[in-house]
Amino acid sequence: MFRTIVILVAIFSIQGILGEQCLNDQWPPKSDRIVPTHVVNLDLPPTERWKEVATIYKPAIIDLVDYIKKFVLSISPELQFLISLVDTKLPAMADTLPAPYGDEMKGISQATGVPLGEIVLYNIFYEIFTLCTSIVAQDQNGNILHGRNLDFGLLLGWDMLNNTWTLSEKLRPLITQINFTQNGQVLFKITSFAGYIGVITGIRPGVFSISMNERYGLKGGYIGLIEWIFNINRKQSFVTFAMRDMLTTAESYDQAVKYLAEVKLSAPCYYILAGPKAGQGVIITRSRNGSDDIKALGKDNLWFLIETNYDNWKKPPFYDDRVTPCIKCMQTKGENQVTFESLFNVFSSRPMLNKLTVYTALMEPATGRLESYWQYCRDEDAPCAPW
Repeated sequence: MFRTIVILVAIFSIQGILGEQCLNDQWPPKSDRIVPTHVVNLDLPPTERWKEVATIYKPAIIDLVDYIKKFVLSISPELQFLISLVDTKLPAMADTLPAPYGDEMKGISQATGVPLGEIVLYNIFYEIFTLCTSIVAQDQNGNILHGRNLDFGLLLGWDMLNNTWTLSEKLRPLITQINFTQNGQVLFKITSFAGYIGVITGIRPGVFSISMNERYGLKGGYIGLIEWIFNINRKQSFVTFAMRDMLTTAESYDQAVKYLAEVKLSAPCYYILAGPKAGQGVIITRSRNGSDDIKALGKDNLWFLIETNYDNWKKPPFYDDRVTPCIKCMQTKGENQVTFESLFNVFSSRPMLNKLTVYTALMEPATGRLESYWQYCRDEDAPCAPW
């Protein structure tokens, strides 16, 4: 594993120099890259809401969970105790989660036949393994768009034959847009993985849009998970559940920003939000107990905000600098080109697009427009960084 990491770092260092792009010809994506949309009806009992989605994606969910277990054992057979922990401790965790999350997980378990502990695992490991690039941009007329690349699967199995991350390839078939409805109306929309009940990317039409990026730190998501599982501290919210709570209940952009800046969390992260009005954009840099920084759109006279996985007031590490080429590309596009087309071209440019990238989502808070596309970074097109 260490040798693989060293090789990948070396490759990335070279590609960081040779692999920067700012493309103009990636829009529109081909129709076979459009992520499918499904509906989750919030008027149904929680155990029934995900039945249709879980049934459709049952084979892919089973394949992913099986791979995670095999990967853990491939590191060392002595880690069998972790697999046993999933079966013995995590099922009970469903009953400790705030409503409706535990019951929704139980419904997914029933629909797929996957043991409840493994469904809980599937729903919590996104707290600690997510890389991303998020952008909020405002045009000359004050119209705001929000986009993100989701990068997932770092260090969870590198396929040396195909030069891909195994987990990323297994996640891609699970990507779906979900329209959450209530009283026959769309309440909010998300781009996610089938059977995953939290939110990583979402929009409440006319109110706000949101994406979450992992924040690296010594006290990462695993600390909060351990505290919750062993009942050390349950006065905290899971990062992605807090997002869904706000998409469900927030009536304004300001309400969502205030809550997400203050709520105690299980893991550090970055919340990136945009609103329907001019100037409504923010990066909330979160520790588990509060906000370390809140950067608003317009600071330093910039018409855009960019967040990857590092504190935005610090220089990113040389081996993972996506923010500098992203800034250059946005400046090249210009304030008069804040469109879905221009943002998709930025997100399709290396190194914003890399081997971990599984989808691009584009959002317009004022209208509730959400478009999501599968992403692939192929070496035959241009050298592609592993992350």
